[in-house]
Amino acid sequence: MRWYQAFLASVLAFSGSAASFASHEVPITEAQMKHLGINLAQVEPATWIATDRLPAQVTIPPRQERVVSTPSDGLVIELRAGVGDEVKQGEVLALIESPSLVALQREFLQALTQQKLSDAEFKRDAQLFKEGIIAERRYLATRSSYQEAEATLDERRQALALASMKEAAIEQLARSRRLTSELEVKAPIDGVILASMAVVGQRLDRSAPLYRLAQLEPVWLHIRVPLGRLTGVTLGAPVELPCEDKGNAQVTLIGRNVDPDSQTVLVRAEAHDVGACLRPGQFLQVRLKLSGKERRFRLPASAVVRTREMSLVFVRAPFGFLATQVHVAGHEKDFAIVTGQLKGDESVAVSGLAAIKGAWMGLGGGE
Repeated sequence: MRWYQAFLASVLAFSGSAASFASHEVPITEAQMKHLGINLAQVEPATWIATDRLPAQVTIPPRQERVVSTPSDGLVIELRAGVGDEVKQGEVLALIESPSLVALQREFLQALTQQKLSDAEFKRDAQLFKEGIIAERRYLATRSSYQEAEATLDERRQALALASMKEAAIEQLARSRRLTSELEVKAPIDGVILASMAVVGQRLDRSAPLYRLAQLEPVWLHIRVPLGRLTGVTLGAPVELPCEDKGNAQVTLIGRNVDPDSQTVLVRAEAHDVGACLRPGQFLQVRLKLSGKERRFRLPASAVVRTREMSLVFVRAPFGFLATQVHVAGHEKDFAIVTGQLKGDESVAVSGLAAIKGAWMGLGGGE
């Protein structure tokens, strides 16, 4: 305390003998800075301003969701995946006992037999017509029957494909002519099972849902921004996530309509590489980083001194410190984003501010 009183007295005496110093100049020597524990930090230019925390909800982009349904009616005899399981594309999720599949296979084999007969008749009549043995009318009728048999076979093959039989399985059926009633339901994409909508032993109609499956990377954030705070929100603006420096997000959509109850606008951001930090359905708070034409600066929040009328920082100068008024435009973790008469390359005091402020108040006449 004696040191501080002596320091303040010396500053006042110096100010009285140095008329060139205005009231916002605080003369402090290097030795006094060391004794008072005054440390400095660098001012940096800032591109963005972080808003206050805004409510948001994590959702899954619609393009990343799939409903896995049974391609044919039947009885569920086995389910191989549960809610939360990660599955790969083509992995078998369920087995269905389907009498309809047997009927489709039988119709396919019948169409295959008819096609082979029609093919043989067409080749025979084509040769006979070429030799002039049969009339053209008979040749055209045979060709028409062959084309019809080909179309029917293609139709039966497509019906099996719609019932989730792969081309290799259809070819095996054509060779072996052995029918099966067991139908495999496979995952259409890599993803995570969000919901299971059937149980073993349940009879299902065709297209009945079995699972809801989704890819969880990336995810969307639906952010509700008050209408009055929408200024400065731009496409591509970064979003600050509560994920401990993990993941990144950017604004991809700014809504055009206002919610009549909350007077907020939907702002959508897409987040990547968030891992388990963000989960679908989760509610959280985020900060939007806003752009603007005015020059802004980033400095430690501890450097900002507030008085009754203003906020200021103490900029290092050759004679000591220069009290410079700033306006706090936003915050970013432990930093403040400010505007004011700064260049962006200054050093400012971040500790020992009580002593500097006390000297400044003595020079400048207080608050």
